[in-house]
Amino acid sequence: MVFSTDKFMAEIGKQLSGIADDYIDDMCDDACIVSRRLIDETNNEKCLAHMNEISTLAEMCTNMRHDCKALESAFDGMFRREHGSGKEAATGLDAMKIITEIGNDINKIAPHISWLFEDDDYIGGNIIQNIYNDSFFAPAEGQPV
Repeated sequence: MVFSTDKFMAEIGKQLSGIADDYIDDMCDDACIVSRRLIDETNNEKCLAHMNEISTLAEMCTNMRHDCKALESAFDGMFRREHGSGKEAATGLDAMKIITEIGNDINKIAPHISWLFEDDDYIGGNIIQNIYNDSFFAPAEGQPV
C-alpha cells in the first residue's frame, strides 16, 4: 500500500471546509433565533445583550473558519517543506510523523478544533486518523511500491 499525499490533502481540505461550513450554518441559525428576540425587544439593556450574543456567534464563526484554514495550511506547509509537492512524496510513516507533530501543536495552530485529534469511540477513532487510513492505495501491478 502506498500513501497518497494528494489524497490526504484533498480529504483534509474537504473535511475542514465541511466542518467550518456546518458550524457556520448552525451559528447562523442561532443568530436568527436571537435576532427574532431582538426585533421584539423594547428594553435597551436586553437589546444590547441580544446584540452581544449575535456578535459572539459571529466571532465564533470567524474563529472556526480561521482555525480550519490554519490547520489545512499547517498540513500543506509541513508536507511541502519536508517532502515536496509530489503525489506520493511522503510515506505513511512520514505522514504519521507530520500528523503527530501537528497534533502536538494543535492548541497553537487551531485551538478551536483540537477535538479533531481526540479519540472518539463513537466514531471509531479520530477524524485525522480516519483520513490518514483512507489515504493509502494499492499501486497498479508492475508499478514500484
